[in-house]
Amino acid sequence: MTKQQSGFDILTHPSRLIRIADIDSELAGLWKQFNEDISEGKTVMRACMSNLIIYCDSIEELQQISHEIPEIVDIHPARVLLLMGNGQPSDGKIEALVTMYYQPVSAGWQVCAERIDVIASPDSIEYLPSVARSHLIGDLPTTVWWVSRQPPPNVPAVFLELAELANQVIYDNIGWENPLSGITVMTRWVAARQDSLIVYNLAWRRLTVFRKLISQVLDPKVAPDALNSLKEITIEHGPHALPLTWLLVGWLAYQLEWKPVTGKRVSSSELFWRFRKNNTDIKVIARRLPEGEPLIYELMFDWSRSGKQGRACFKRLDDERIGIVEERSTVPARVFTAQPPHRSSLVTSQLARRDRDKFFENALVAANEMTDVF
Repeated sequence: MTKQQSGFDILTHPSRLIRIADIDSELAGLWKQFNEDISEGKTVMRACMSNLIIYCDSIEELQQISHEIPEIVDIHPARVLLLMGNGQPSDGKIEALVTMYYQPVSAGWQVCAERIDVIASPDSIEYLPSVARSHLIGDLPTTVWWVSRQPPPNVPAVFLELAELANQVIYDNIGWENPLSGITVMTRWVAARQDSLIVYNLAWRRLTVFRKLISQVLDPKVAPDALNSLKEITIEHGPHALPLTWLLVGWLAYQLEWKPVTGKRVSSSELFWRFRKNNTDIKVIARRLPEGEPLIYELMFDWSRSGKQGRACFKRLDDERIGIVEERSTVPARVFTAQPPHRSSLVTSQLARRDRDKFFENALVAANEMTDVF
């Protein structure tokens, strides 16, 4: 069966779930069918830059990923192995579905992805890594993208084995079920493997706009002594955005050489940290709003001293803009374009990179120190 999705033609058999042992023969059958269908002297080009292993454990996640895969392989062709734990196979404990994404180009037809879905029941999750291992394309880099809302170390039987197959691990702690404990275990896991594996949090790319704005607006040439004289930072974020907030504070702490002293949960919706630099205390307050998207909505910097006010309030105005609030700031009011990026574009951008991001890794070092005092 052929159907359209996001500019691609998708070749698959209708509702044809197969045994794991039949994956290779099913792929061969799809290639044969594809070559027969295009005939007329057209050529078939296979574009494949890497292996992409995706792990999820709910039907909602699988459906969302299915919409994102065409956007990813359009820019970064790959063999995609979509592993779903906690599934409900129709026959037995584990089964698969094979799909191809292709599109016409000037020289013929281009296959941009071979997708293998592997669905395992809760008591068969442990078999997923071995299935993935046997269907990787050799000599190509391998990335594991962890989509599950469970922090990776909380599912060790799957995650640790998948990480052994990979050159790079991508995770996204937005929406984790228990963000506080998840941040703690994940930052420590990443810190222990920074020398052997590229590990990347999509939250870091989501912070790009705020990091640029802070660096520009509070630059010593623009706002003298603002960063060195900071007394308090207040952050308001939407539900599920605590990991985003934690990482931003970690970046600031590392760059400004703050040492965490204490941290505590003030209430179910508010956290507090106290940092120190040169015998000066810096207070950071993070408050969760009752509703909204997993975004940072407001960021207030206060470096006021006796007789001299100094503040900058960044506020998300809508889905596309962040502004400096004039009545709450001593720096000039401005508006910046800041549309939240799609997750698929974040993943694609990281797939194209094979080098380490020292700024991200340094932010994780500070985030890890923040968990130690919490």
